[in-house]
Amino acid sequence: MEQYTDYFVREWLWEELRESLQVHVHIILIGTKPDIIKQAPLYLELKSRWIFTLLIHTGQHHDYVLSEWVLNEFGMIVDINLNVTWILHEKYSKVVDQLGRILTKLKEEYKKIPIPYVHGDTLTATTADKAAFLTKCSVVHVEAGIRTITPKKNFYHRLFENYQSGVFDFRSYREMLMDRSIYETGSIEPYPEQFDTRWIEGSTGFFAAPTTLAEQFLINEWHDPDHILVTGNTVVDAVRHSQEKVHTSQAFELYPNMKWKKFIFVTVHRRENTENRERFLAIFYALKKLLRDGIPVCFLKLYASEWAIDQYGLRSELDDMIAQYSEIFSYGSALAHHHEVIDMISHAWAVVTDSGSMQEEANIVWIPCVTLRFGSDRWETLIAGSNVLAPPVNSRLIADIVKGSIGNQFMQSRINLYGENVSEKIVDGVEGLLKKYPGLGFDAKALSRAAVSASKIGDQEKAKN
Repeated sequence: MEQYTDYFVREWLWEELRESLQVHVHIILIGTKPDIIKQAPLYLELKSRWIFTLLIHTGQHHDYVLSEWVLNEFGMIVDINLNVTWILHEKYSKVVDQLGRILTKLKEEYKKIPIPYVHGDTLTATTADKAAFLTKCSVVHVEAGIRTITPKKNFYHRLFENYQSGVFDFRSYREMLMDRSIYETGSIEPYPEQFDTRWIEGSTGFFAAPTTLAEQFLINEWHDPDHILVTGNTVVDAVRHSQEKVHTSQAFELYPNMKWKKFIFVTVHRRENTENRERFLAIFYALKKLLRDGIPVCFLKLYASEWAIDQYGLRSELDDMIAQYSEIFSYGSALAHHHEVIDMISHAWAVVTDSGSMQEEANIVWIPCVTLRFGSDRWETLIAGSNVLAPPVNSRLIADIVKGSIGNQFMQSRINLYGENVSEKIVDGVEGLLKKYPGLGFDAKALSRAAVSASKIGDQEKAKN
């Protein structure tokens, strides 16, 4: 690797760019483990078509388990690493600065048209798109339009009042969560991801919407339907890729006391859960109640949950749980390989998580999911009935919701929510749009948006009069 002032570049990259006769440079942006998993199929699809493709890692997740193993698993070679490892607000500014210089170099020195692909709602996505916008590039937003919906206050008020009175029926609760009319939008959770994903759309030239629900959100926000395509979610391609490698999984060697058991697979890492004492304690003691009832639990050790355990003085209690329930409780490191994650959740009784991607993965492998949040940005899984919310406020309620979900045949959805061959559809869509708009329509799109906005404002003024 050649070292520059602030970032690293793969050897011979600039020479390859200079020699390439292709006008467009397709840039896959990654930064987190979910980024890598969901962008890997796109990277491989572009490479298979001999399209000039750069893989740029921002360095957001630089840990080996969270990054390097997954890159190796999917055969991805990083071309540029921005090495951004500062605190949150510094990461934002550094990615915009570093990537902005690279995009400018590609345009001015190498006379290329950069086509950045950003994924989902990560810091990497929402900073990379700003660097693109400020250098007059449009991005491809993979997993565009995901928005959190939350049951209305009166729904939760009734739920909590009834539960305190001893009235709770899991079947009725799940069926109510499948009713779209109980939800409202506008939540800032997960934080900061809901802010990130909404902030990306203004610089997007091609919206790869994972579902028709996401497409509707984008249209309601006045984005140009001609630039929106319902493609499905690339997580499907990643899961299919990983399912082919499951036979090589070492997951149950790492967690031998889960082998041959039906267990719940638990991950907790969201800031709103780990940085809030009441929420984290509700989740922690729900897991303890499940263990007391003889339900096997595999709880992954993540940085955020480790911090919370120490912050709230739970370490000795956790150690006691590990000793007391040694036959049915595992607390250990995150699985480095995606195919190991798929192996474990495919054998689980239920997935209990606050992760967005894991809600999708559970649905794809037909395993019930319990989401430890008040709302979800994967609400298609709630409507389909394969996922239920467990509001993190009462440990007994969480435990009862989990018990209602484990092995629940009605939640083992056979509904394909996320499509097939998604990466192929996205690349086809981008290539098709590039024939019409060589830069995905940066200038034309901006003018179109201004015209649409003016038209909407005009309509509103007429309505007032």
